[in-house]
Amino acid sequence: MKKMVLLFTAILLTGIQMAFSQDKPEGTQKMKNDQAKLPNDVYASYGTGTVYYFTEIDGYVANSLSGTFLVGFARSMNRVIAVGFQLSYTTIDRSQSSYDYQSNKSYSQYMTDNLWQGMANVRFRYMNTPGFCMYSGIGMGVTMDFYDKSSPHYNTSSTGQKLLPAGQLTLLGFRVGHAFSFFGEFGIGTNSIISAGFSYKFAD
Repeated sequence: MKKMVLLFTAILLTGIQMAFSQDKPEGTQKMKNDQAKLPNDVYASYGTGTVYYFTEIDGYVANSLSGTFLVGFARSMNRVIAVGFQLSYTTIDRSQSSYDYQSNKSYSQYMTDNLWQGMANVRFRYMNTPGFCMYSGIGMGVTMDFYDKSSPHYNTSSTGQKLLPAGQLTLLGFRVGHAFSFFGEFGIGTNSIISAGFSYKFAD
């Protein structure tokens, strides 16, 4: 967890520095870099805090996670609404140890969830200037859980996959920069609670 906090902090500081270090465009270049007028947005982010981490699955509780790696695309319908889709990946370790007092031995059970999520989402921007944007959003989709379970003590192991719901509510999101920018989001859902990344907007 400490390593994830340090990684997130490094991404945050690097993104802010890069966003504010962009040269101020003038004339035609300013029009081209007005993020509010560029309809297409591709982005990538890293986040932590998926609700699956706090959810018990098949009797297994989580003890560590990789964080969520996400890529997405959004298309502006107007200055307020943008629609798009997201793909994300998270690994959760649910390995457990138990102690048998009769045999005076410890036994381990292993379970790993590899969560692939696909969501359609909508953003509602309530501040949209040439170099800064604030928004909220909602997304819904499906999660494919590719899991591995094993118990060396009982000499059992299994792999499989199952469908789970996916959803994300972005309470507050911001984007700092012009065509290329840094962004961060705070919300709750199966993707993450807090995330940060980079975005690039371009015209048709």
